Amino acid sequence: MLKRLFKQLIILFYYGFARHLPYQPLPGYKLGNALRSWCAGILFKSVGKNIVIKSGAYFGDGRNIVMGHCSQLGIRCSVSNDLIMGDYVLMGPDIVIWSRTHAHDRTDIPVMLQGATDIRPVTIGDDVWIGLRAVIMPGVTIGSHVIIGSCAVVTKDVPDYAIVGGVPARILKMRTPTELPHD
Repeated sequence: MLKRLFKQLIILFYYGFARHLPYQPLPGYKLGNALRSWCAGILFKSVGKNIVIKSGAYFGDGRNIVMGHCSQLGIRCSVSNDLIMGDYVLMGPDIVIWSRTHAHDRTDIPVMLQGATDIRPVTIGDDVWIGLRAVIMPGVTIGSHVIIGSCAVVTKDVPDYAIVGGVPARILKMRTPTELPHD
């Protein structure tokens, strides 16, 4: 009971205050990042070290979000509550990641009256760069070392090392894995 009340107070603090604090390079951005990351550490299912939650990020109550080391939620992103992120995930501004959408199977009932689809979590691998205003749809798995172009709409799984873009997103090219230097 007290734990639930505490989390509700943290949600109020985040959405009422910390979410609106400045981001880099504005003065006070370090305090804003620290407070937003502190809130995420309490609200999220799991967080790694050195995470960054940028100004304006929306994530519901965060209870089913897993965030890896050195990853971030971008400026004004909107993230459903069912997300697993690996390490070193970089997000541009205004990213949208959804784990459910409107049902639309029936034509005899207006879409707005059909309710929501089942939850389909989104999984993002390690070392992923998501460009400005990209949209990732429910149930998508994004591999590691992926680049998602600005304004891409990702509707299908993306393999490791792919660079994707477009609406709907498609593979534009593959990144070549770099060999580590030998000692």
